[in-house]
Amino acid sequence: MFDDLIRDEDVAWAAALMGLGPNGFAPVDGDDSRLRAMLRLDTVDFEACPGSGKTTLLVAKLAVLAMRWPFRQQGICVLSHTNAARNEINAKLSNTAAGIALTRYPHFVGTIHSFVNEYLALPWLRSKGVEVRCIDTKIALAKRWALLPPKTRWALQQAQLTESCLIYSQPDYGGGKTGNFRPHTPTYQAIVEARRASSEQGYFCFDEMFIWANQLLDQHPQTISTLRRRFPLVFIDEAQDNGEEQSALLYRIFCAGDGPSRRQRFGDSNQAIYASSNHSGATTDLFPGTAVHPIPRSYRFGQDIADHVKGLGVVPQPLVGAGPPDHLGTDPKARAIFLFDDRTVQTVMARYGQLLLDSFDAAVLEKGVFTAVAGVHEPGEDDHIPRAMGHYVPSYDPTCARKEAAPSSFVQYLARARFETAASGNTDRLVNATAAALLAASEVAGATHGQIGRKSPHRRVLEALGDSESRASYIALQEIVLTRQGDIAPSDWTAEALPHVEAVVRQLSGVGALTADVVTFLTARSPQITATAEPAIAARTDNLFTYPPDVPRVRIRLGSIHSVKGETHTATLVLDSFFHSHHLSELKPWLLGTKSGGSSTNSRGRQVPEGPRILGRLKLHYVAMTRPTHLLCLAMRKDAFSGGELDTLAGRGWTIIDCCGPTEP
Repeated sequence: MFDDLIRDEDVAWAAALMGLGPNGFAPVDGDDSRLRAMLRLDTVDFEACPGSGKTTLLVAKLAVLAMRWPFRQQGICVLSHTNAARNEINAKLSNTAAGIALTRYPHFVGTIHSFVNEYLALPWLRSKGVEVRCIDTKIALAKRWALLPPKTRWALQQAQLTESCLIYSQPDYGGGKTGNFRPHTPTYQAIVEARRASSEQGYFCFDEMFIWANQLLDQHPQTISTLRRRFPLVFIDEAQDNGEEQSALLYRIFCAGDGPSRRQRFGDSNQAIYASSNHSGATTDLFPGTAVHPIPRSYRFGQDIADHVKGLGVVPQPLVGAGPPDHLGTDPKARAIFLFDDRTVQTVMARYGQLLLDSFDAAVLEKGVFTAVAGVHEPGEDDHIPRAMGHYVPSYDPTCARKEAAPSSFVQYLARARFETAASGNTDRLVNATAAALLAASEVAGATHGQIGRKSPHRRVLEALGDSESRASYIALQEIVLTRQGDIAPSDWTAEALPHVEAVVRQLSGVGALTADVVTFLTARSPQITATAEPAIAARTDNLFTYPPDVPRVRIRLGSIHSVKGETHTATLVLDSFFHSHHLSELKPWLLGTKSGGSSTNSRGRQVPEGPRILGRLKLHYVAMTRPTHLLCLAMRKDAFSGGELDTLAGRGWTIIDCCGPTEP
């Protein structure tokens, strides 16, 4: 059915289409893994190393299939874990006429959540008479919290339960994390009633849609064969990130039992990190499975970085450094470790900025992507320095980089968009952030227009406004945002932007006057934290550290490791942080080369797995250290090292920069 859809001559065409030249997928030094991956259309898992170009490979494959696809009523299903991955696939597909066809019937390209919503949960809920207005965890929980009797809210607060206890896990609105409140208690019953009422009003949390999807399949199992006929070929990107709930449902739809769809998954098991402690990896349908196709060649970085990061991989895999790309016109730089103590922790960023100035010319500083990341970026106690990013840069705002949580004010939507624009350069992030903020504000005001479907926030706002007078206000607001690149001074916001914002929100929500909580959402500013020990740090609310502070020549994006997953940087500084112990200090044996992989040899000479905390640290920092193309840096406490360990690191090619000593001229 599919085996002859991709031919040898198509591979060269697809490689050229992706900007790789006709030999982009040809064997290199005996490695033909990318060529064979292009030609394969059987059920298989591609274990692709960081920087191997797996998304490029996937899109090239899809472009060929779109050109050759012979079926009018059967399509290809392409699923991604995140909107960012979905957008990347869509953007690359839109460069070709054949690729554009994949974004229309009978095909599907979108996130796992959007697929589940569109084909399972939403039709099922509508068949039960439920008008789905909004699928947004934050909004749904706010609605449910407001529905609770005051005495129930007090009881939950006394039990130290947050709004998340209002998320249910069963179709009878039961389950979830309700602490010690059992089903027979009035508090539990009040929780269930709030869950039921808000759901019947059409407000749902994201993961609750899997409950309704499974209920549909339970009651109408023929839906599975219908979906398999519609989508006989399925691709799943970033498969290592799928949790148990997602993996089990997708396996049930496409793989379990007779007549499965052909499925190809792309991912890297060594990069399986999760944005929330509430999520964990799959157990029903592990990635990779039994049929594995390794892709070990990285085009992001050279062999030097490859040799020094592959030991952090929990699952030992070959890692061939075939980079970095030459579009910047500069050579890779020597890896560096910054040493600091309590007194000098806030000098690390400035020393990193100076190293970038010393290492790269003006053209690279302008075009490159420079970041500093930490495993922990939420503020905590002022001990165990450095506990989090805020110990390096006190003005750091974790909300700006927190992808998995919705911003709590209009200005935070814009701040996050500026942060993301610094990585991509795409102003559409500002446009859609403005639209998303308006939709969120209208939901706070009581709107019922909904936020579901595959359309962008910008398109949804335009359609909702129609030919109303507020449409002109929306266009004027977008011009203000784009002209100022999302960085609007408070005085300009009040005088120029806010009247347009209020006009649009009133139109979207259908209310004449905005309530106090809406006004707070629209006017709240991100806190500016001024630290007396931070005279040389120019960090704004968008988490862009600029250096030098007086005449900036380089911009450095600050964030969590989770926030930069999947990205490519010119230079990355990995900052140590604290959770039970300092991350990098605990990984010191791997940095020194005395340990490798996710297991170690015990006193009897047997290989035993490391504990779950170490395995988590390894995966987290493997992701962080495989981001840069040209320069990898670490920052660690000086007192973490003893004896000749610093000499060992220097012998392994690390440049030691001591921030505790006098500043170098």
